[in-house]
Amino acid sequence: MPIYLDDEWHAFLSDETRVKRVYRDEVLIGRVRRWQVSEPGELTREWYTAERCEGSLLVQIEGKQPDFEEALQRVVFYGVAH
Repeated sequence: MPIYLDDEWHAFLSDETRVKRVYRDEVLIGRVRRWQVSEPGELTREWYTAERCEGSLLVQIEGKQPDFEEALQRVVFYGVAH
């Protein structure tokens, strides 16, 4: 049951978000969304959210994660369990 994900981040709805889709055996199981927010005079803030497939919808899993790997694990664990 190999897990694959997009090689590159893809633009999604706004300049603040990018996504990588996650597949199990070539079936979409979810995606990781990267959020980056820059405010004038401040550093860029970055966090990630995991989203699982539920039919034709993508539903967020458990809020924000501080890094990509943690968000990816949430998608994979949910995808393997279901």
